[in-house]
Amino acid sequence: MSLEVEAKTYFEEHYNCAQSVFAPFANRFGLDEDLAMRIATPFGGGMGHAGQVCGAVSGALLAVGLVEGISTYDKEAKDACYALAREFQTRFRDLHGDVTCPGLLGLDIGVPAELAKVRELDLFHTRCPNYVGDAARLVGEMLGVED
Repeated sequence: MSLEVEAKTYFEEHYNCAQSVFAPFANRFGLDEDLAMRIATPFGGGMGHAGQVCGAVSGALLAVGLVEGISTYDKEAKDACYALAREFQTRFRDLHGDVTCPGLLGLDIGVPAELAKVRELDLFHTRCPNYVGDAARLVGEMLGVED
């Protein structure tokens, strides 16, 4: 199954956007799926429905860290990881116009009335699956992860 389809499938199963993007990479790189899901949980909904960075973007950045992150200090490797993170954000922004939930949805889900409007308009089901799928596909391409 492709990264894009796998991420969308997780999202359809009611995992949040960050979990949905990160889980396919956890599966491919031997990180326990249960642990990956717990790690990614607070990043959904623009960081806990705070309306910040889109969870699909956060999940993709978690994948960058999983594949290219460092565990001991190495300035060059850390800088390379940061460069990949910036490149992903640029590519996602070029594709969708923003990397934040308010910028992508046109409403701030950190504001209760606007969250209610997002739910009324069903934006989590009409727009977010595309963000999830595109984030997984883009970061997979960048990291050279095969589908």
